[in-house]
Amino acid sequence: MPTEGEEKQGLAGIAAGMARGATARALVVGSLLCAVIGISTPYATNVMHSSYMDLDFSTPAAIFLFFVLIFIVNGTLRAVWERLALTSGELIVVYVMMMVGTVIPTMGLTAYWLSTIAAPFYYKAPENQWAEIILPHIPKWLYPESESAITWLYEGLPRGESLPWAAWALPLLHWFVFLMVLYAVMICAMVIIRKQWVENERLLYPITQLPMEMVRAEPRPGFTNPFIRNPWMWAGFAIPFLLGCYIAIMQYSDPSFRGSDLLVTRIDLFRRTTVLKLRLSFPMIGFSYLLSTSLALSLWFFCLVTMIERATLRLVGYEGVEQLDPYSQSGGGPLLTHQSQAALFVLVVVGLWMARRHLKAVFVKAIGRARDVDDSGEILSYKQAFWGMVAGMGYMAFWLHRTGLSLWVAVALVVVSMATFLGVTRIVAAGGVAETRSPMTASTVLISAFGSDRLGPSNLVPFGMTYIWMGDIRTFIMASAANGLKMVNDIKGRKRAIFWAMILAIVVTIGASIWSTMLVAYDHGGANANQWLWKDGPTLPFQYVTRLIKNPEPASGNAYLFGGIGASVMAALMFLNQRLVWWPLHPLGFPIASLWLTDELWFSIFLAWAAKAIVLRYGGADLYKRTRLFFLGLILGQYAVSGIWIVIDYFTGKVGNSLFWI
Repeated sequence: MPTEGEEKQGLAGIAAGMARGATARALVVGSLLCAVIGISTPYATNVMHSSYMDLDFSTPAAIFLFFVLIFIVNGTLRAVWERLALTSGELIVVYVMMMVGTVIPTMGLTAYWLSTIAAPFYYKAPENQWAEIILPHIPKWLYPESESAITWLYEGLPRGESLPWAAWALPLLHWFVFLMVLYAVMICAMVIIRKQWVENERLLYPITQLPMEMVRAEPRPGFTNPFIRNPWMWAGFAIPFLLGCYIAIMQYSDPSFRGSDLLVTRIDLFRRTTVLKLRLSFPMIGFSYLLSTSLALSLWFFCLVTMIERATLRLVGYEGVEQLDPYSQSGGGPLLTHQSQAALFVLVVVGLWMARRHLKAVFVKAIGRARDVDDSGEILSYKQAFWGMVAGMGYMAFWLHRTGLSLWVAVALVVVSMATFLGVTRIVAAGGVAETRSPMTASTVLISAFGSDRLGPSNLVPFGMTYIWMGDIRTFIMASAANGLKMVNDIKGRKRAIFWAMILAIVVTIGASIWSTMLVAYDHGGANANQWLWKDGPTLPFQYVTRLIKNPEPASGNAYLFGGIGASVMAALMFLNQRLVWWPLHPLGFPIASLWLTDELWFSIFLAWAAKAIVLRYGGADLYKRTRLFFLGLILGQYAVSGIWIVIDYFTGKVGNSLFWI
């Protein structure tokens, strides 16, 4: 543990280092590391089939590279010549860039981007009738018109052929403009809401606490970062690190060995109508330990309550028969999915109502009538953020309308999707739930609300293409931007360059990941790459809309019924949480209670809650402060061992050495 004098020196060093943030060298280092992420993660996922480093909000690739940067690269530079080392502010900007970049290469965008564009053309067959049902409704400017370019993407280039960049250039450019507008809108929204969440409501932002702990500055040459010297951190680090090494070595000696099975136990309950999963996720234990006990309690408690609700509905034979898309099929079926999605919308609406004074100040500032409202500490002025968001959402609706959606459907889709992103982002920012997603996609919300019979093929088919950016959203830019704005909060001076650092990170990672993914697909064949990202994920949305076109359905009565139940319960929970000091349950756990990811993670959250409750009861705040570093070590240990073995596997040629799932 650092002494009191060292602690004060460390804080002084941080304050001095925070005076420099988005410097030229920080942008260069951040861009280079984003390029590394963009190139390496598609290769690791699709060719090496190794540990996932970029699927979730915790952004493991960013944490691993930050670990290497701080304790190896920057530590060496500091020992050689103090002025060469990056300052605290520069390190934070580099991490924010990596955190933004990590969400892009595979599940966040690129893998679905290329595969979803090509899937309806490559997988069309007389049996699925896509040539008659799907393809006529896809505008030509959205995909390569070269049939060979699509075929080779999945089967690999024939000998002597070159990669068909020209065939992809125009459709990727159309998509790129839309996606950059989408990401800019997400960042603008987070600029608008940052002060409310960070300063007024003081959300916890647990995912930012590990990198912020790692970035503590060394105020003089030879001074070792207190985080790296802490024995509690190394004790936590050692558990997943040593287990990961054991799993890796076993998989080298026995390829049939599955290390992930060591961390999960399944128990059938209620006449096998539901399954209780006891899974260990070291990062989730670590993040959950940082939460308040009431919030951690609600996350696992509501999951168990929903399991009982699910089992009860199945026992009485009332599950609902509505068709939902594959990403909206939570563990509870369509009824509980509607319940959870409505609760998510209530979370958003109530959150905006609570922020109404701040939002009014932002609006008045944006129209030039509130000079006393200070936005100098934001990465964009409120005027830029507000009108950027409005103009961006307008462009998104126009672009989607051009893809074939009716104008009212396009507008509704933009509004519902942004509300969904905002709700999940709040859960990530406040709850530290590093592995989660929305209960439903925005398109399926509209299908359930208005009926597929009313929407018709001209709207349903373009919905399939929207899954590129709002389908399997286990990670997305808005959440990374929210965490990033929290991290740069203490950087001194004007921060406007940080917005461009985020944009630069997005552009560099998109370019690098497109290049890497194209090379992997055309060299190895997308059909031989990750099964979910190249076949199941891209084809399931089109299978879904095909079923709806063949068998149109009216608006779902169950959607309104269970949506009403979910909205009412969520409103009551939020009222009780605000008005009753003794109320033990936080409402944040309810919207994600029915998700299959929550089923997988509830036990890890429970363990963290129980450990923290015991520590606070018998050791108080002092023991919590020390043990907190142990739990941060659990997070760092898993991501470090996963990254190290990816590097080892690359040089040995090992394939399929996946250490941990989540």
